[in-house]
Amino acid sequence: MIENEKINAELARCYKRMALTEDGKKIMADLEMNCGQDRTSIGPRDDPYRWDTNQVLYHEGMRNMYLYILRKINRKEKEND
Repeated sequence: MIENEKINAELARCYKRMALTEDGKKIMADLEMNCGQDRTSIGPRDDPYRWDTNQVLYHEGMRNMYLYILRKINRKEKEND
Protein backbone atom coordinates (compact mmCIF):
# COMPACT_ATOMS: atom_id res chain seq x y z
CA MET A 1 0.00 0.00 0.00
CA ILE A 2 2.79 2.43 0.88
CA GLU A 3 4.53 1.61 -2.43
CA ASN A 4 1.34 2.45 -4.38
CA GLU A 5 1.09 5.78 -2.57
CA LYS A 6 4.70 6.59 -3.52
CA ILE A 7 4.02 5.68 -7.15
CA ASN A 8 0.85 7.81 -7.18
CA ALA A 9 2.71 10.74 -5.61
CA GLU A 10 5.48 10.54 -8.23
CA LEU A 11 2.94 10.24 -11.03
CA ALA A 12 1.11 13.32 -9.71
CA ARG A 13 4.41 15.23 -9.74
CA CYS A 14 4.91 14.16 -13.38
CA TYR A 15 1.46 15.48 -14.30
CA LYS A 16 2.18 18.76 -12.50
CA ARG A 17 5.51 19.23 -14.28
CA MET A 18 3.84 18.53 -17.62
CA ALA A 19 1.04 21.01 -16.88
CA LEU A 20 3.52 23.79 -16.06
CA THR A 21 5.23 23.69 -19.47
CA GLU A 22 3.98 25.77 -22.38
CA ASP A 23 3.12 22.61 -24.31
CA GLY A 24 1.35 21.20 -21.26
CA LYS A 25 -0.75 24.34 -20.90
CA LYS A 26 -1.77 24.10 -24.56
CA ILE A 27 -2.63 20.42 -24.17
CA MET A 28 -4.71 21.05 -21.05
CA ALA A 29 -6.57 23.91 -22.77
CA ASP A 30 -7.30 21.64 -25.74
CA LEU A 31 -8.50 18.81 -23.49
CA GLU A 32 -10.68 21.20 -21.50
CA MET A 33 -12.31 22.45 -24.68
CA ASN A 34 -12.82 19.00 -26.20
CA CYS A 35 -13.58 16.74 -23.24
CA GLY A 36 -16.71 18.49 -22.03
CA GLN A 37 -15.67 18.78 -18.40
CA ASP A 38 -17.99 21.74 -17.83
CA ARG A 39 -21.09 20.41 -19.59
CA THR A 40 -23.42 17.47 -19.39
CA SER A 41 -22.69 14.27 -21.30
CA ILE A 42 -26.23 14.28 -22.69
CA GLY A 43 -26.46 16.14 -25.99
CA PRO A 44 -28.46 19.29 -26.70
CA ARG A 45 -32.22 19.09 -27.24
CA ASP A 46 -31.89 19.22 -31.05
CA ASP A 47 -29.30 16.40 -31.12
CA PRO A 48 -30.94 13.19 -32.42
CA TYR A 49 -28.36 11.14 -30.48
CA ARG A 50 -28.97 13.00 -27.22
CA TRP A 51 -30.21 9.91 -25.35
CA ASP A 52 -28.08 7.38 -27.24
CA THR A 53 -26.48 5.33 -24.47
CA ASN A 54 -23.26 4.74 -26.38
CA GLN A 55 -22.82 8.45 -27.14
CA VAL A 56 -23.50 9.42 -23.53
CA LEU A 57 -21.00 6.82 -22.27
CA TYR A 58 -18.41 7.91 -24.84
CA HIS A 59 -18.68 11.58 -23.83
CA GLU A 60 -18.73 10.74 -20.14
CA GLY A 61 -15.54 8.69 -20.60
CA MET A 62 -13.79 11.67 -22.23
CA ARG A 63 -14.99 13.96 -19.45
CA ASN A 64 -13.91 11.49 -16.76
CA MET A 65 -10.39 11.17 -18.22
CA TYR A 66 -9.93 14.95 -18.25
CA LEU A 67 -11.11 15.19 -14.63
CA TYR A 68 -8.69 12.37 -13.70
CA ILE A 69 -5.79 14.37 -15.14
CA LEU A 70 -6.94 17.48 -13.27
CA ARG A 71 -7.09 15.53 -10.01
CA LYS A 72 -3.52 14.34 -10.57
CA ILE A 73 -2.31 17.87 -11.32
CA ASN A 74 -4.11 19.34 -8.32
CA ARG A 75 -3.21 16.54 -5.91
CA LYS A 76 -1.98 17.85 -2.59
CA GLU A 77 1.31 16.34 -1.54
CA LYS A 78 1.54 14.78 1.88
CA GLU A 79 4.59 15.60 3.99
CA ASN A 80 6.00 12.10 3.47
CA ASP A 81 5.42 11.97 -0.32
